Amino acid sequence: MISCDNCGRANDDGALFCTSCNTYLAWSTEKPTPAEPATPAEPATPTATPAEPEPPSPEPLAPEPEPPSPEAEPLAPEPEPEPLAPEPVTPDPLAPEPLAPEPIPVPPDPVVPEPEPLAPEPVLPQPPPPLPDPEPMPAPRPRTSVSQLISAIDQGRTLTKDRQRPDLTARLETAKKKLDSRTVTAVVVGEFKRGKSTLVNALLQTAVCPVDADIVTAVPTLVRYGEQAGLTAYRQTDPSQPPVGYPAPLNQIAQLVSESSDADEQGRLQSVTVEVPHRMLRSGLSLLDTPGVGGLDSVHGQLTLAALASADAILFVTDAAQELTGPELEFLKTAISRCPAAALVITKTDLYGHWRRIVELNQAHLAKAGIDLPILPVSSFLRLRAAQRPELNQESGFAPLVEFLATAVVVPGTTRAAATVAQEVDFVAGQLAQESDAERVVLTKPQSRPEVLSKLARVRDQAAGLTAASATWQQTLSDGIADLVADVEHDLQSRLRTVMRDVETIIDQGDPTETWTDTEVWLRRQVAVVGVANRDLLIERARELGERVAEAFDLEAGTEIEVELSQFGAELDQLELASVASLSMPGGRLQSLMMAGRTGIFVPMIAFSIVSALITPVVAVGIAATLGAGIGGKLLKDERKRQRTYRQQQAKAAVRRYIDEVAFVMNKDTRDSLRKTQRQLRDDFQERAGLIHRSATAALTAADRTAKLPPAEQSARAAQLAAETERLRSMRTDLRELALAGARPAGQPDASRSSATPSSVAPSNADRSRDGRAGGGR
Repeated sequence: MISCDNCGRANDDGALFCTSCNTYLAWSTEKPTPAEPATPAEPATPTATPAEPEPPSPEPLAPEPEPPSPEAEPLAPEPEPEPLAPEPVTPDPLAPEPLAPEPIPVPPDPVVPEPEPLAPEPVLPQPPPPLPDPEPMPAPRPRTSVSQLISAIDQGRTLTKDRQRPDLTARLETAKKKLDSRTVTAVVVGEFKRGKSTLVNALLQTAVCPVDADIVTAVPTLVRYGEQAGLTAYRQTDPSQPPVGYPAPLNQIAQLVSESSDADEQGRLQSVTVEVPHRMLRSGLSLLDTPGVGGLDSVHGQLTLAALASADAILFVTDAAQELTGPELEFLKTAISRCPAAALVITKTDLYGHWRRIVELNQAHLAKAGIDLPILPVSSFLRLRAAQRPELNQESGFAPLVEFLATAVVVPGTTRAAATVAQEVDFVAGQLAQESDAERVVLTKPQSRPEVLSKLARVRDQAAGLTAASATWQQTLSDGIADLVADVEHDLQSRLRTVMRDVETIIDQGDPTETWTDTEVWLRRQVAVVGVANRDLLIERARELGERVAEAFDLEAGTEIEVELSQFGAELDQLELASVASLSMPGGRLQSLMMAGRTGIFVPMIAFSIVSALITPVVAVGIAATLGAGIGGKLLKDERKRQRTYRQQQAKAAVRRYIDEVAFVMNKDTRDSLRKTQRQLRDDFQERAGLIHRSATAALTAADRTAKLPPAEQSARAAQLAAETERLRSMRTDLRELALAGARPAGQPDASRSSATPSSVAPSNADRSRDGRAGGGR
């Protein structure tokens, strides 16, 4: 069992978050390490910044049994109140008996164990000593990677200062900031009114996202850690620039994220970021509440899929009212292929007593669809009530969800972030090793000094060539960007042409006045699908280009390529299609029919005047009426067909104009994004080229200076270089192991979910507690 330092609750071995107060057990112990005693851990609870939101309310309730512990601590010197004193008193008369448990493997003692069922008493002291040992064990990998990186960065800064390389020191400082600001994003997706915002609030036990029957989340809301609670609204003031953040009062969040929010003088709202001083978020975890308006197969659903490419995990939310629908299953199939970890969260189990049946049906649907992910039934209502009654945590079913976030989201995300930083630090260590090796070779092989200096001079000249505009990597980058622009634009045009042919077929099959609304919805969705696929191609090809440039640069691609793309969904929403009224002929439908009717009446009148001169008027009237009805019906039918054809042509023209606007907007965004990518690659590799050139120059200078040292100083310098070389070798070995550990294999999504399979749903604790509750739900 692992005891929480914050509230004292005993948690299962391997747990990372406390099931009572959500304290991250593995990392929380790192900060209080200087204050290991239990006494300083208690004052840390009231003074902690997370005490501002709701979670502190359960915190003071949970540690109620702790006040006697401090009383026992001052009484600890007194032998009477100590609980440990009676324990050693009992073994005093049974001195041979405590000796027996020490050598556990001794066979002659099994006869005595009959009177020794009290032996579990000596087991009581066992928990205290092992408690500190298992606490660091639950997640050794992320803590070890972070601590190793911090140690490597500190060692590297010491060496760079000794070598007088402020440029390398600055690069290490940047790597340290990147490590400190690491984020692991879990995206909360699902149909609207499934309880996504309430789930986020329940996880944090804080009213962060607005929840109301009349409020629907219309813009993405990111909840992350902050030393102080705050709200930032990001608005698109200039389409060619990224959104600008504007601070806003927290009490305006409901107005900002609701559908009623619209563009104002500050620009169109793109997203909202809320910072909360919560313990769970301090680990780097961020929760992104996405809009569910319009269904998962709508434009919003496609834009959500596009956002999943940069997410670390998916929490797909549905409720216990009904089983998974077809669109939800299709969305899940696509989503799990774009994100490393995913879980199906079934909410509102306290409202529906048949939630277990829904879980079974969803298991069957997922198995039939070939989707493997954990199913986590939860009750957000009980979790929120657990802020005042911590014992409801187990009944709410949130313990498996918190464990999933800790083990399958935070740990892998931290490992990947550490791997990226490890590559940066390894690059700096390689530059330091080059100088150290140059000096060491000159000292160990003095006879080859001219050859070594000549080789170092060639390396310096080659490094200088890397900074030239005619360098191979520069040409590879320029040609690659040009080819990438052409390929991406061709891909977009090809996909839009396919959409155009399909929509023309749909228009020809019906009357736009009756089908235009459905056609418009379908068209916008297909355009969103095209945009997502085109951007996926852009991101993939940009990363491949970065790898090719790195190969031309003769370096490993240590910097992850980030393609900055605007939120094209908002831009596409602003593009308007023609209205149904604009598709009709000028003058309206009634005027066209009146003209056709007038023609139908005029022709029989002429026929009547001609025929009446030849036959009797009575017969002429019948013939004229019959002829007029036939001609009039034919004219009306032809007129309706002509009007329908006109509307179809107008609809096709409107679709062409719309698709042309889409292509214009997306091509502009593609070119802007690739220019930013080109600048990012160029600046990063130019900086690396400058560092390599300075390292080669410093190595040449250091080798020449070392070779001129007196023999006594050379011996001392050789010893220093040997120690420095060993430190760098050990450091680089650890860094490369971290980089390999963070590499994401192709099958990682399945591996990350191996801890919770669909067969192990989560009713472990929730079933037992809910079964004992009268009524089975509200």
